Amino acid sequence: MKSLLVPVDGSPNADRALAHAVAMAKAVQGMKIILLNVQEQLERWYPHGLASDSSREHLKQQGQAQSASARRLLEESGCPYEFLIMFGRTAETIVQVARDHGCSGIVMGTRGLGDLENVFLGSTSFKVVHLSDVPVTLVK
Repeated sequence: MKSLLVPVDGSPNADRALAHAVAMAKAVQGMKIILLNVQEQLERWYPHGLASDSSREHLKQQGQAQSASARRLLEESGCPYEFLIMFGRTAETIVQVARDHGCSGIVMGTRGLGDLENVFLGSTSFKVVHLSDVPVTLVK
């Protein structure tokens, strides 16, 4: 089955990107959406990073909350999807998930709710465009 990867962070831009991806997926028979939420750099926030069950659970809950509106939109659309919460550097994780799942493309917002690091190192969407092996559609 063909798939589109749509990273979401709870931002309005991510929801607009998802709406665009749903329209794209409905135009291609057998296309599904892989909805991805990336929880970034645990070592900055938790003393033991992923080693702590409580920190891992907290971040999973955060990912569930950040993706709630996106999952609701997908349920209402009837578009087939898979939902993942991953841990790591956002851009690199997005690209790796696209590779691992054999995605046909990535559809994402141009701006999200990223942290202060993005101000200094460049936006996540910019990094994804440069790292990705598949087409990337940016939605404003």
